[in-house]
Amino acid sequence: MSEERYEPVSCDYHDELEAAAMHKQQVELEFDLEGVTQREKGTIADVYTAEGAEFVKFVGGAGAIDIRLDHIISMRGE
Repeated sequence: MSEERYEPVSCDYHDELEAAAMHKQQVELEFDLEGVTQREKGTIADVYTAEGAEFVKFVGGAGAIDIRLDHIISMRGE
């Protein structure tokens, strides 16, 4: 399976995600996971780079998942 090309997010948005992780802020993320739009509340445990793309490790009610930054539709602080 061929993954689509990573589209970098803005530096300002990247900074917002890192700040939410650093402060362990509760957020609501809306994101696309394997073509399905999902919305979940939780915390961002980490922002990291792997395999030429940037990701967040998001910890919600269903456990920890890794989400590519360009798959996040919106983030809202709680």
